[in-house]
Amino acid sequence: MTVGTGVLVAAVLGSALLPGCTLGYVLSSGYYQAELLASRRPIGKVLEEGGLGAGQEQRLRMIPEIKAYGKGLGLSATQNYDTLADGWDRTIWNLSACDPLSFTPATWWFPIVGRVPYLGYFKESDARTRETTLLAEGYDVHVRTAGAYSTLGWFRDPVLPGMLRWSEAELSETVFHELAHATLWVPGSVGFNESFANFVGEAAVQRYLADRYGPGNEALESLLRSERDWARFEAVLHQLYEDLDTVYRDTTITVEEKGARKTALYASLESRALTAGLEDPMPYVNSIRRTGWNNARLMQFQVYNTDAASFEAILVRNGGDLGKFIDEIGTITRGAKDPFAALSLAASEIVQNP
Repeated sequence: MTVGTGVLVAAVLGSALLPGCTLGYVLSSGYYQAELLASRRPIGKVLEEGGLGAGQEQRLRMIPEIKAYGKGLGLSATQNYDTLADGWDRTIWNLSACDPLSFTPATWWFPIVGRVPYLGYFKESDARTRETTLLAEGYDVHVRTAGAYSTLGWFRDPVLPGMLRWSEAELSETVFHELAHATLWVPGSVGFNESFANFVGEAAVQRYLADRYGPGNEALESLLRSERDWARFEAVLHQLYEDLDTVYRDTTITVEEKGARKTALYASLESRALTAGLEDPMPYVNSIRRTGWNNARLMQFQVYNTDAASFEAILVRNGGDLGKFIDEIGTITRGAKDPFAALSLAASEIVQNP
């Protein structure tokens, strides 16, 4: 049995448990996933045969080195990103939806993976069709592209051709992010897992660039400038989330008033970004003007970016050693009903007993 066939079989075996619309989604996703995995070719073979542009070849050669560096930091070595999806030219689309007057996400249940707050598509038209349906049902909806793809260890995920056009910092951070998932995965908590992997990816890429090119190199300094601005914009978004959540939970105002305040708060995002002290605010301002924000987009931001301060406190307690940090996060969350609550408690104990 080929790997591609195995993917299709997995989808079909689980499909008996699904309603019609979800069954169609699983079968379609299974087909395109099989197509993706069937296109995999070993990185060494691709490099040996040539045919890539100089920049693409340079990026592809970096990936084994990035993985080896991650292993040295304490991240699990996996067989992900040992291959390239050679010639595969699709774009992956991510769709999320949320109640318009609360941060209650739409979720979907699937065999094996359980309940998730977003859907992935291999065709924009399929994502837009689902978007239209959800908008008609009254949801806020956010559709975006996704640069990388992960089956969370079920299959050996390949490097996508589009990843070879990224900067070295973006490429390495993505690889570290996926290695973090392979190293520690807390069942039943997508938000925790994504926030954890984001934190590890950001910490690891700083170490990687410093060790590869020396302290203060331009690639690292550029990354640090971007991360300082992103941290300030994150604070803006977290405050916006809190302001909106306060409105949504207010039982003394009408639905109409909540809607009006929601509109005004989202309209304030541009001015908030401009006054947040960003070194270069215009990329954020232009993005706000171009695409806008709604509950679905802000809810997904929260999924990927929660409680970095507590993660940082645990990392500092472990002397900056990422391997020890990951081990402690595993200990903190083992058996916890709410991994974020367990993390917050552990971090607060550090403050009380430094």
